[in-house]
Amino acid sequence: MTRVPNYVVAYEPTARGKEAIELGVALARLTHAELRLCLVLARSTAVPAKVPASTADFDALLEEQAEEWLAAAATQVPGDIPTTTHVLWADSTSEGLIRAAAQFDSDRIVVGAARGGILNRFTIGSVANALLHASPVPVALAPRGYRAPEAVTRITCAIGTRTGWQALLDSMVALSEDLPVDLRFVTLVEADAAHGRPAHQSARAHDSTAKHDSAAHLESVLEYFQKRSHARGTVTTEVASGTSVEAAVEALEWRPDEIAFVGSSRLASPNRIFLGITAHRMLHDLPVPLVVVPHIPRVSAHI
Repeated sequence: MTRVPNYVVAYEPTARGKEAIELGVALARLTHAELRLCLVLARSTAVPAKVPASTADFDALLEEQAEEWLAAAATQVPGDIPTTTHVLWADSTSEGLIRAAAQFDSDRIVVGAARGGILNRFTIGSVANALLHASPVPVALAPRGYRAPEAVTRITCAIGTRTGWQALLDSMVALSEDLPVDLRFVTLVEADAAHGRPAHQSARAHDSTAKHDSAAHLESVLEYFQKRSHARGTVTTEVASGTSVEAAVEALEWRPDEIAFVGSSRLASPNRIFLGITAHRMLHDLPVPLVVVPHIPRVSAHI
């Protein structure tokens, strides 16, 4: 029997919760997955002064309210996407979401952006930050103001040149199996980056060398991917350059119905996420959702 993927969606009755649902819907449409809408409640240590009830009574009232919020949230999901709702208790939201992912054997945790970022940009809140340093499954981040397109038409995968890029490619092979979406593999080059440049080498020569090396690397990436993939969409590569990582991201053309993928830092423990510096800087100017894949040593990953 074919396994049906499912995604934990971090819900809360705010704009951030709605954006998480929208991204969950986009991803579910892409991979024919089910959604688990989860609202995590912190166990109370004290009852608010205005509530004339015991701690147990207050927790019951809180859970009842949470179930009402989730019931309303479930109506935001199109009827053709199987969806369940779950109230969870935990010491922290991130802990509850990670535990839910394990309980439901989920393939991904989906969260919305924190408030404070400008429209269609990311601000990483405390929950997302905790997940991006501990989750054993990929974490999908929705930018502020995100709305699900009718269909995702392209996936962009940001590939570094350091050891370990093959693990992310293995995950992309698993994800794109028989999906009719375009795939774009990109590397980001900081042009005129004085740091790391030999003293005798000009900025222009250094930038040219960096772009050439990145293009050559992408050829290796493409060869590796095409030998293993049955993707049905168009596969392209692109070197994006700018005076910074942020500028390189901004120089790329982005579709409104696109999703980006990136691997976690090599500093991550096996089967865990650790958001690296480059990925963190990408978020500053990335206008599309980002999925961060855990560091998994050369094995296929559910994503």
